[in-house]
Amino acid sequence: MHNAPNINLAWTMLAVEECFRLGVRHAVICPGSRSAPLAIAFARHGKIQTHVAHDERAGAFMALGVAKSSGFPAVIVMTSGTAVANALPAVVEARMSRTPLLVFSADRPPELRDCGANQAISQAGLLAGAARWCCDIPCPSEQIAAEYILSTVDEAFARACGDAGAQAGASHLNWQFREPLAPEIAPWNKNWLSTIARWTKNKSRAPWRATRAVNATNLSLTDTLVIAGRCNVATRESLSKWRGTMLADVTSGLAAGATVGADLVLRAAYDGSGNPALREALRVQAVAVVGDAVVSKRLNAWINRQENVMVFGAGDPRVDPSHRASGAYYGPVVLKAGARLRPHAGWMRALSCATRAARKAMANESALVEPTAIADASSACAKLKIGTLFYGSSMPIRDAEFLALHPPRGWHVGSNRGASGIDGLLATAVGQALASGQPVVAFVGDVSALHDLNTLQLASRINTPLVLIVLNNDGGGIFRYLPVAKHADVFTELFTTPHGRAFTPIAKAFELANESPTTRAAFSKCVSKALARKGATLIEVRCQAQASEAARARIANASIAALAKEFR
Repeated sequence: MHNAPNINLAWTMLAVEECFRLGVRHAVICPGSRSAPLAIAFARHGKIQTHVAHDERAGAFMALGVAKSSGFPAVIVMTSGTAVANALPAVVEARMSRTPLLVFSADRPPELRDCGANQAISQAGLLAGAARWCCDIPCPSEQIAAEYILSTVDEAFARACGDAGAQAGASHLNWQFREPLAPEIAPWNKNWLSTIARWTKNKSRAPWRATRAVNATNLSLTDTLVIAGRCNVATRESLSKWRGTMLADVTSGLAAGATVGADLVLRAAYDGSGNPALREALRVQAVAVVGDAVVSKRLNAWINRQENVMVFGAGDPRVDPSHRASGAYYGPVVLKAGARLRPHAGWMRALSCATRAARKAMANESALVEPTAIADASSACAKLKIGTLFYGSSMPIRDAEFLALHPPRGWHVGSNRGASGIDGLLATAVGQALASGQPVVAFVGDVSALHDLNTLQLASRINTPLVLIVLNNDGGGIFRYLPVAKHADVFTELFTTPHGRAFTPIAKAFELANESPTTRAAFSKCVSKALARKGATLIEVRCQAQASEAARARIANASIAALAKEFR
């Protein structure tokens, strides 16, 4: 810090070093002039990996992906003006999915605000509605104590991680800078650092301030069915060998053979005329909903029918859409099985029957369509010990959940289901590959891919296996399941929005490896080949939405028929 060329760099070098001491290892830098003191400080630090993103929206999602994979905040650095507005979608997702993120934006000094100066907008509070904490940092000055910078970075980190009495999310530090923005020599008083001597002389590189997270509460459950969404590490570990019955959402990290298939079971129990015997077999004394919201609409509806519901790991945002919970535990919890807890016979029998029939029906499907592509890619991934399956927010994650397509053992799950947006999905997957250094296979729809084409430039720089599977049914296939599909005069143009584009030529323009298989066998070979390659591969699956719908229906009907025989 003593060799900083000017006071601007002295401030930012302190901040970057403190980020490192707190555990930050990745920074995404977006180009800009006003943010030069921040960008240069990160680039010259030497122990924080920097990644360049040409646009702030994709860059923020890439930083979000890094955080989702690593569990530590990444930093997104951007210049002033509309650059900050482009970070909003990722900041929203960070809040809704409780993912730590640090947003460092540069700004004009006070005298250039609200006076018509170029690229100056009211940006200090622009992200306040979605961020966990915002701070408008004054222009660097020797009149402000150096410990202010360290303490402010510490607070931003603690708020982002959820260690300051709230849930995790994004912290926004808005840095005002006057000239010089470049690392030009402008003398400053080195004695300014004397008040933080315990930090500058600390050979262990400990942070200025350590914030302690609230300890998890231990809770014992008996006669309770657990429904698990994405939850914190402590809670997830306590459920990893749960001896009771658990319905695990695909995002939970707990989805496996004995915990998936709830949507198939509930479809048989309640859709159409339903199955009264099955409904009776599914009765429970109490339900514990753990973590974030689950994907399945049917499972959510079933929760709404229950009389005794408790929610765990809720808070901001709350997870109680039925407004029927009798108790809410906002802090982290470690769940323990009570002495009388036993597996729920009806649910276990139904899950086993439904998933067995679904697997057989999936194997009998001949065409390469959206559900079979996800199933076959998952099987190809099982040949590797570890990696991440990233599910897009529209149909891909629903197919995985509805059809009980859980990830292979040892594989993690990635998604942006906090706000369920379809923007920034490819960028988030790139961030997960960067942080983990392990294979990532991402399933995204064609409209999601159109949202995020500029991320292919970021993907072209990846050195780890990154498989981007674009499920191209020429539009928004999910809308075919909604009531608006009955209104033919507006449905196609305004909702499915067909575009007629192919994605492999676009991948070629970014010099990405690309494949466009047309059969299940060829697709599986493409995925295996891509997983063996260092770098990104785009695999395009072109199919008709109607064909995918028909496959889903056949698989679901096979489960319904099997359950009808099992529960009479």
